[in-house]
Amino acid sequence: MTRDDLVDLYLRLSIDKEGKDSLERQEADLRAWAAREGKTVRTVWKDTASGYKDVKRDDFDSAVKAVSSGEVGTLAVWKLDRLSRRGAGQVGLVLDAVERAGGRLLFLQDSLDSTISGHRTVIMVVSEQARTESMNTSIRVQNKIAGDNSKGLPKRGTRPFGWHVDGITIREDEAVHIRGAVRFILEEGGSMTAVAHRWNEAGLFTDGMQRERRGRDGGDKRPARKHWTTTTVRQLLLRERNAGILIAHGAELPNSQIQPIITRQQLEALQSRVKVGTPLGRRATTLLGGIMMCPCGAPMHGTTSYSQRKGGPRNVYAIYKCSQYGYDRTQKHANIQAPIADRRVGQVVVTAIQAGMLDDEPAPDYAARLFEIADRMKVLSEQEERAEDALIEGLGDAKRVKGRLAAIRAEKLELRAEQERTEGDRSGARVFAAVRAFREKMQTTTLGSIETLRTDLNALDQVWEDTDVEDRQAIIRGRFTVTCQLGGRGPSRVIVRKR
Repeated sequence: MTRDDLVDLYLRLSIDKEGKDSLERQEADLRAWAAREGKTVRTVWKDTASGYKDVKRDDFDSAVKAVSSGEVGTLAVWKLDRLSRRGAGQVGLVLDAVERAGGRLLFLQDSLDSTISGHRTVIMVVSEQARTESMNTSIRVQNKIAGDNSKGLPKRGTRPFGWHVDGITIREDEAVHIRGAVRFILEEGGSMTAVAHRWNEAGLFTDGMQRERRGRDGGDKRPARKHWTTTTVRQLLLRERNAGILIAHGAELPNSQIQPIITRQQLEALQSRVKVGTPLGRRATTLLGGIMMCPCGAPMHGTTSYSQRKGGPRNVYAIYKCSQYGYDRTQKHANIQAPIADRRVGQVVVTAIQAGMLDDEPAPDYAARLFEIADRMKVLSEQEERAEDALIEGLGDAKRVKGRLAAIRAEKLELRAEQERTEGDRSGARVFAAVRAFREKMQTTTLGSIETLRTDLNALDQVWEDTDVEDRQAIIRGRFTVTCQLGGRGPSRVIVRKR
């Protein structure tokens, strides 16, 4: 069997309500054509990405490479706009590569064959028509969104939790949970993690959590994950639309028609108090809660665990555990006994202070940095929303979209931690004040001078332990990063690096 007897099929999903160009329909028609021509189908390439936007299509690249490298004689496509909607530029490059290898491009529905004289010109014309059609559709959609925004109407999409499908009218059976969560955090000092547990136990879901999602091959759909995490709760509760605010391109629009679930004052109070894991106004109960990070990119928090042999007493001990443990089951998450981690970090910090590595520095421009962080967070939130929509709609390479989502969320976590450190340092440069206070405490200890203390590790540990926990946290947040590695035992798992 020669390469001219082999044919590869390229399919691309187009969202079509009637299913006229579904992947199944495309493949069936192309296989029927191959059977009539006596061709053997070698590989079926499938993409669910846009053919108009500048996005990477792995199977498109592989299909073109296969025919342009001579692995297969023919690449058959159901219709030209399934191959590309980016115009004659991209299609011309593909044609050139295929022709150099002596290969063939066939477009079944258009009755076009690149090896037939005159068809190349028609292919180029049709590809430009497809690009123009997509461009005009995009313009119409953008104009429709802009027109709705001018009337105070939000962009249509997946029904937002707390409102009916129009995105304007409150759905009270969901809104009551949003109000309750906001009161729980503002009035009772509750956490986003606790809200996530409550909502999971109550069986509360968004429409997006209950929608089936199509895999990257466009085949059978699979159910979405039905659980809340600390991150998804935070994102939902901090939405501007909760207070009836309509945002477009990072700016608040006038005459919003969105009915508010909470007041603007409640939203602002929530935004000013919430940090990674716990409210800012709450006094710290653990040293490294919200500071030490899991390898998955999420912060760890303090909690308790226990061990018990059969018939024996229960031993309860403090631990740090990843905040995504129990939510994200796609990867492993770290946990470690709290005294081990606390002692390890304390020793590193004290050593750095003794060596003069944390000497006073000029205070930075806090306000400018906070504005930079806020601007970047807005951009990341918009990118995250688009990526989530792409997953829900089954658009693009699911693996790449998920990877991009993970990268966006990891960067947002880092930014939140930096925002927290900056705000913590803002009032009188707390890091510098805390370092100075610690030095003074070391010098006034009954054991004598700093030189004496250098030889007595237990005394150094005691001075550190006697320092106010919030001062110790300010030093750690402002000058170090702390990560708990997976596996292993003891303090070597705790990695402490100076910023």
